[in-house]
Amino acid sequence: MKHLSFILWLSVLFIGCSPSSETRPKDIIEINVPLHQEDNIIKLSTIIDSIGYVPLATDNEYLIGNVDKLIVTDDSFYIIDKDISFSIYCFNKKGKFIRKIGNRGASDKEYVSITDVNIYNEKIYIWDGSSRKLLIYKSNGDFIRSISSDYAAESIAILNDSQVAFYGDYKHNYKFEDKGRYPNLLTLDLDNRKTDTDLFYEESLSTSGITRLPNNISNNKYLIMPLNDTIYQILPSEVERKYVINYRHEFKKAQENYIKRLKTEKVTVDDAMAMAGESAQFPIFNVFFEGNNFSYFFYQMGYHIYFGFYYPQSQIYVEASANKKNPIENDIDGLARFLPYAVHKDFLYCVMEPSAILEHAEWIPASQKAKVNKLKSEDNPIIVAMKMKKQ
Repeated sequence: MKHLSFILWLSVLFIGCSPSSETRPKDIIEINVPLHQEDNIIKLSTIIDSIGYVPLATDNEYLIGNVDKLIVTDDSFYIIDKDISFSIYCFNKKGKFIRKIGNRGASDKEYVSITDVNIYNEKIYIWDGSSRKLLIYKSNGDFIRSISSDYAAESIAILNDSQVAFYGDYKHNYKFEDKGRYPNLLTLDLDNRKTDTDLFYEESLSTSGITRLPNNISNNKYLIMPLNDTIYQILPSEVERKYVINYRHEFKKAQENYIKRLKTEKVTVDDAMAMAGESAQFPIFNVFFEGNNFSYFFYQMGYHIYFGFYYPQSQIYVEASANKKNPIENDIDGLARFLPYAVHKDFLYCVMEPSAILEHAEWIPASQKAKVNKLKSEDNPIIVAMKMKKQ
C-alpha cells in the first residue's frame, strides 16, 4: 500500500544569515504574527470558495509511492516521488496520465536520485544531488542536456533560461569558502559557467543542530530559512528580502538565544529535535506559498500548529492555530483535509489517499461522486483543489 509523505508536519530547524543584497524598507512587507497559544479553529468556508477532487489515473507503470513534491501548472500536475518509485509523473488537470519525465540510471540522460525539480518555460529541470548534475527535459519528455555542478545543494530555482540558483542547506562547499564563511546560495550561469554566491554563514556554526526542510524554495522563487524570520525572493540580479515576520518579543528572544548557542557550542540533532518538541520556546517557519491574491504560511511551535493567510490587497493577516490537530475545520463537505502541498494562482492544492475518501463515502458531495465512485484503496492519490476566497 502506498503512503503519502506528509512533508508539512516535519519539525525542522534552520538558521539564516543576512544577504549581501539590500532592499529598501518600503519594499518589504512586514507581517505581525500573533501566534496565539490557545486554539483558534477557523472554518474552511471562511477562506475557501469551493473544493474539487481529481483522482489520478492508476496503472502499474505509473504507481505513485510518496508525494514528496507537487508542482502545478496551468494544464498539468507533476508528482515527484523521490524515494519509492524514483519518478516524476505528469498528469493533466483531469487526472489522466500523460508521461513520465526522465529515468533513473547512470547515463548522462538519467538521474541517480531526485533531489529537487523545477519547471520553467515549458522545460523540466531535475537536480540530482547525488551526482551533482542538473538534467533538462522538454515538457514532452525529450532530453535536452545535463550540466554538472561543483556545488552541493538541496533545492533549486530556475531564474531564467540561462540562470539557476542552488540552495546549499548549510553544506560546507569548500570551493566557495570565503574567509571562514560558506555560501548557502549559489547562482550559476548555464552559458558561461559564471557563479555568484550569497547568504553566507560562519564555519563555526554548529550545523549538526540544524535539520532541513524538504522544499526550501517554493513557487515564485521564494526561499525560506525559518529562524531568519525573513522570506527571500531569488531574482536573476539579486536576492531580495520580500517579507519580514514579526513575532512577539519573548519568541524572538528565545530564537536569538538558540542562534547564539549554535554559534558557540556543539548542538546535536537530538538537541535540535528536542527544541522542536514540548520544550519549544519559539516558532519554526516551515512552509510558504504565494498565490494571486494571498500568501500561505505554516508555522510550528512544539506541537502547536499555525496556518496563516495574508491578503496583500487588504493587508489582512488571518491565523488559525491548534494543539496537536488541524486548525482548519472543513465545514464545506467534511471530507477534504486542509494540508496544502502547492499553490497555483487562486488555488491551494492538497493530496488525499483514496482510503481517506472511501472511509467517509457518505460525505462525498453529489457533484463529485462521478469522479470518485470507482476508487480503490490501492489507487493513486487524489488531488484536492481548493479555490481561495478574496478578502
